Parts: sequence; structure tokens; C-alpha cells
Amino acid sequence: MNARPTTAISSVQIRPLVAADAVAYKALRDEALRTAPDAFTSDYESSVGRDASEYVARFGTVESGQFFLGAFDAAGQLLGCLGCEREQRTKQRHCAVLVGMMVSPGAQRQGIGQQLVAACVAAACRVPGLTQLVLTVTASNTHVVHLYEQAGFRAWGLLPRAIVVDGVGFDKLHMVRVLIPDSNDTDP
Repeated sequence: MNARPTTAISSVQIRPLVAADAVAYKALRDEALRTAPDAFTSDYESSVGRDASEYVARFGTVESGQFFLGAFDAAGQLLGCLGCEREQRTKQRHCAVLVGMMVSPGAQRQGIGQQLVAACVAAACRVPGLTQLVLTVTASNTHVVHLYEQAGFRAWGLLPRAIVVDGVGFDKLHMVRVLIPDSNDTDP
């Protein structure tokens, strides 16, 4: 029998972040950078002093391909988020990068990350012209690698020592998920 509470999973609401969510987003981001420094390319020390308003530009519309989704509990508290950032160069506009996957430590291992990834993929499928998603994940974080694999992402490369935290190098696994196969493309 599963010991995890199902109420935490079923009561989560996922929606795009808006300017009014900036303070909650910054608090979640600061906590994630502090508690999981090997999971992010950004660092806590450089980010903690930033004003919450600096993040609002990341909260575009889903249709733009530049958006963040947030997972909120029944009381409206932000428990997790995941961003999608569409490439701006003409030749790369078919791609978007998933960034900033964060789940509050107290809400982890309850399916919130899985729900965020599924919702982000579904939203990305509605973006005109967007045909693939890419991401990087710390290779040693096997739980999160597995989460992405379950969502249809597959590894295509490994960058050794992509980040260094307190003198320790961490590899980043590059992953891709095709949204709409292009008849001119071969299997990525």
C-alpha cells in the first residue's frame, strides 16, 4: 500500500505564473538554490539579492512558448514550478528549453514534479510551430532523470563537470522530447 498522502497530489492546481506570483516564485527559487545547489546552474549567493520583479519577464503566455507553470496547493501556496523558454533565433524557434524545475522540499516525492512536466509538455504541444523540448538535468539525480524519461524525454549527450559546486564537478545529462515529428527529420 502506498504510504504517500493522495490528497496532496489531487489537490494541486497547475496554472501559468503571472506577475502577482513573483514573490512566491522568488521564495521557492531561493529555497531550491540553497537546498539543492547541484541541481541548478544558477547559485544562491548571486540570486538571493535579486528583486522578485526581475523574474516577471519569464512569465509569458503559454502561446508565446515563454512561460512558467506553478503547482499550487488548496491554500494557494506555490509548491513547485517549471519553465519553458522558446528559442528566439529563427532557425531554432521550433525548440524550447525546459528550465527551473523546482518542488519545495516539503512537497517532494508526492507526484508534483511529474504533474508539472506533464502539464508543461501538454502546454508546449499547443504552441504553434514548437516541435521539440530540450533540457539538462544533473546526471547523478537519477530520480529526476527517471521522471523525465517517464515523460518521454531521452538522453542525447552528457557534459562532464558542467557545473562545479564547492569544488565538486557535476555532469549534466542533455535530454530531448519530440512533440510533433517533422517528416523531414530523422529520429533525434
